[in-house]
Amino acid sequence: MIAKLNRLRIRDLGLFVVVAGIVAVSAVFAAREAGLGGGRAEATEEQLSLVLSMSEQICETKRAEEFSGGSSHLDEDGNRVQRKTVYGWSGVSSLPVKWQVSGGQEPFTLVIDHESADQDRDYRGATGIAQVGCADTSVGTSFWPLPDVGRLYDVDPQVDSGRKTVRAVVTDGNGDTAEATVEFYVILNLGGGTTGEILKRGETYHIGGVLMTAPRDYDVRVGSQEERECAENDPDPRCGGRIHWYLLVGVDAWIALYEEDGALDSRWPEASGSDRASGASADPLTAAVDSMVDSLGKLPQRTGNGG
Repeated sequence: MIAKLNRLRIRDLGLFVVVAGIVAVSAVFAAREAGLGGGRAEATEEQLSLVLSMSEQICETKRAEEFSGGSSHLDEDGNRVQRKTVYGWSGVSSLPVKWQVSGGQEPFTLVIDHESADQDRDYRGATGIAQVGCADTSVGTSFWPLPDVGRLYDVDPQVDSGRKTVRAVVTDGNGDTAEATVEFYVILNLGGGTTGEILKRGETYHIGGVLMTAPRDYDVRVGSQEERECAENDPDPRCGGRIHWYLLVGVDAWIALYEEDGALDSRWPEASGSDRASGASADPLTAAVDSMVDSLGKLPQRTGNGG
């Protein structure tokens, strides 16, 4: 009986050692995954990734304007000393772009649209919002600490309507990188318009107080302005007001809009009755003018993506 008991105890002891060994091995792996101990096994990190998103898809902006400025201070003798002089191009709008990093290893640093910071913050951390310029920042930028100046472009960025793709790259603490892109649409605001300005085919502009998209196959030249002649007993309250001409480049086709409200005064070629009924035109010039008239007051199609 004693021998039998001893054998049971030895067997139980062996079982305890095996169980304890399993617990110990589990503890070692748990410690290694937690970053403790000097074992070869390392924690498995989630792959580094980056997402960009935007709540706004349209950036309306004017062209950049030359800017120069400087700061100074009084020295100990009361003399004014020039501290810094800057020069660049300013006045371009910006849009907020949100970033979200997942995986990887902190710290995270980002370059967004050729910049590592904006006027308010460095691009660091797993989440944040960057104020992205609506012109080409690859020309080089800097920042002037006045809210009405902000981003300065090193040279004239030649702002025009069209889609802009924002590219961002994040680098984590291990030196790994990930990138993402997001798009938005830039609308150039030309104010009242200037004779001779060219609207690129297929692009949308804010001109003369109205949105207008040039036809897909023709550029548009901004023509002259003139007063609309009044017929006898003309019932139109805009009679005598100014109209603006917009001409398709290289062909005899145009529209004229009222300055007062951007409404159509006249067009050439005129839309035929059959065209109006069918909603289409077999004549390319008529179709081009139709598209320009139909675009008045409308935002561009497919303005971007949300990341």
